[in-house]
Amino acid sequence: MGTGPRSSDPNALPSRRRALRRTRVRLRRGASEVRTSWEIRTDPTYRRLAEGYELPDGSRRVYCYHVRKTAGTSLYLSFMSLGGEDPMDVWRRIAASRLQRTISGEYSFVSNTRSLLAEGAYFFGRSHRPAADQPLPPKTFTVTVLRDPIERVRSYFDYLVAGDDPSSPGRVATRERRRTWGGFDAFLDVVPATDLLNQLAMFSERHDVSEAVDRIAACSSVFFTEDFAGGLAALGRRLELPLVERQARVTGTRSLLTDAQVERLRARLEPEYELLRLLGEGGIAPAPTG
Repeated sequence: MGTGPRSSDPNALPSRRRALRRTRVRLRRGASEVRTSWEIRTDPTYRRLAEGYELPDGSRRVYCYHVRKTAGTSLYLSFMSLGGEDPMDVWRRIAASRLQRTISGEYSFVSNTRSLLAEGAYFFGRSHRPAADQPLPPKTFTVTVLRDPIERVRSYFDYLVAGDDPSSPGRVATRERRRTWGGFDAFLDVVPATDLLNQLAMFSERHDVSEAVDRIAACSSVFFTEDFAGGLAALGRRLELPLVERQARVTGTRSLLTDAQVERLRARLEPEYELLRLLGEGGIAPAPTG
């Protein structure tokens, strides 16, 4: 008995399965976007609350370009405490929300959801998304925190080794932690350039230093992890907000790198050091001294 025509290509079936999976992903994504759009349009709470926001420079909201392991989470918690709650409780509500948003006191917060961040009905928003891929509405006060590149990568490595506190929202994925299982040299062999050069990649998907300088220069506020307390205090004065420093995700372990490992890492991070040099020379973000 015949069972119908069969392809002679052994790769045909896996290819069809991959195509089917991609189609299902697109359909699910499309359905999610429709649902998100409907929820935004039918719930006026956030838009109504956002109508009352106005910062001293005329901005209507604050957005953070959140580079990993530069104390961006601490900045996030400082803003989330403005409503008078424990900021970790506010963060957990955001993480549990399908649209990654919540309200605390008179303030609304959005994390990661591209369409909501583009719409602008929030007081403080943030994401790890590259700047070129995150549209923002006019009158958005933008802030980012930068860090010495070697110290940022060392902190990123230690964070992956230690993992997150189980009580923290948004825990690091096991597949990402696997990068560290062979030690630091093996980590440097496999870590994607986007994660290694995350400060540069945030502001230029092509890892173009000049493009990144221009985008950082357009930010409303730029300061460094090494002077986080001073930068936060200055930001609070500019925005006329009682921002209080809140530490988060402080990794207890600290890797000891050999001179050879530091030299290898320094060479890989040269584009970021060039970025910081140009930012300093242009008076855009002078590196902290001392």
